[in-house]
Amino acid sequence: MGAIEAIVLAVLQGLTEFLPVSSSGHLALAHWLAGYGGAEREELPLEYVVVVHFGTLLAVLVYYREDFAEIFRDICRRRGCAEGRRPEGWGRKLAWLLIFATVPAAVLGLLCKGYVEALFNIPWVVGISLLVTATVLLVAERAKRHDKSDAETRPLDAFVVGTAQAVGIVPGISRSGSTIAAGLLMGLTQEWAPRFAFLMSAPIILGGTIYEVGDLLARGDVQNLALYSLCGLISAVFGYLAIRLVIDAVRAGNLKYFAAYCYVVGILAIVVNASGLL
Repeated sequence: MGAIEAIVLAVLQGLTEFLPVSSSGHLALAHWLAGYGGAEREELPLEYVVVVHFGTLLAVLVYYREDFAEIFRDICRRRGCAEGRRPEGWGRKLAWLLIFATVPAAVLGLLCKGYVEALFNIPWVVGISLLVTATVLLVAERAKRHDKSDAETRPLDAFVVGTAQAVGIVPGISRSGSTIAAGLLMGLTQEWAPRFAFLMSAPIILGGTIYEVGDLLARGDVQNLALYSLCGLISAVFGYLAIRLVIDAVRAGNLKYFAAYCYVVGILAIVVNASGLL
């Protein structure tokens, strides 16, 4: 992978990670269109995918710094890092919700790692997955009940949304789209559903990044690590800008536009791949 392609894909990752259009699907298709997919072409390095995802993780940490700070404060209070005695707060409950939401994706990621890597290089599979994403978005937007606040969210709700996140490891299945949709279908408010979806991405992306970067360091690929790190920072900047856009879209009930986009890109991917043009 050349530096220019890597940077372009990093911008694409930052813009699409939080929009419900599947950043991994776009990375796979863009890499394919650039002439690097297919049986006899260079595969998209999974280490690169993970590092640019880490860039968008930085965007989440900054954007939702108050939530993460509350988690840290509650943990510190429980361990005696703060003076005084305080009942269980929001930070501790949020930490437990994130744990319940992380388990499905962690388990599925470990069990299906090899299969997922292979799917990145099959455009028609990505196309079909985008069609699934589009359909799920339309169904979720028509859900009538959106009245469950963050304080009313149960561990079961978190686990269900976490299961949707697990399915989102398939390229073309939008992680943000599937988790936001699952939250809306579980009755979460239009403010809380995207917020929880983005917060719960932090543990799983962090774990995957540590695993893959460790493997990269073990191979001594310092040059690629430097390029990938730059791309991670680029992804972080564009990811931060995209967060506000998707939050506003969910509040305004505009998921249907993202669904239409996914339908178009998904159909094009299937047709182009089936035609043998690429």
